[in-house]
Amino acid sequence: MNRTFLIILMIGTAMMIAVIGQHEPTTQLDTMPWEVDRLENGSLRAFGITLGKTSIQEANQIFASFGKTQLQVTTDNDEYQTYQLIASYDGLIIGGLIAQIQLTYQIEQNELQSVYHSVDNSQVSQKDNQEIQLYSVSNKIEMDYLSTPISAITYIPSIDYGLETIQQNFGPATEEMKLSEEEKVLNYPEMGLKIYVHKNKPDQFVYAPLK
Repeated sequence: MNRTFLIILMIGTAMMIAVIGQHEPTTQLDTMPWEVDRLENGSLRAFGITLGKTSIQEANQIFASFGKTQLQVTTDNDEYQTYQLIASYDGLIIGGLIAQIQLTYQIEQNELQSVYHSVDNSQVSQKDNQEIQLYSVSNKIEMDYLSTPISAITYIPSIDYGLETIQQNFGPATEEMKLSEEEKVLNYPEMGLKIYVHKNKPDQFVYAPLK
């Protein structure tokens, strides 16, 4: 073997090892979004998470990563604000697909309002419209709420499943509602699931407790 080529090969291999060593292995979950268990007590379980029971700390262990926690503030037309503390996990591999998972903390509004008064108003970003804003929270807040149960799951796949694939795996929706020319909602109440189908952005699968 040519000596120069051997040296180049050794250098290239060393560089690859260095790059790989900088990245932690990604946990792959085999569960699929249509695999929803309804437990005897009426609770729902999806992606290894039981709503109302599994904590944020346990979710960190399930996903083998730490979510980015932010306070979401939604303002309606009457200027009334509602609050949600949300942990976002990016780049997860679920059922062979790259996806994002967002977990909603199970916290009362009055307590979340106290969190809102503690955030840095300069650390804010807007979502799809001016009515929804995201605020960064301190490490202390994240630590204080690690044992908080999860009230809802939002699954955002990196690909568009399409209506045909959704209906093949979830069955026909109990209710279908058109929100606009760009968005409609498929409702599966037996799963505690609403699928927001968008034309120009990824669909969202929202799992919430059964009512």
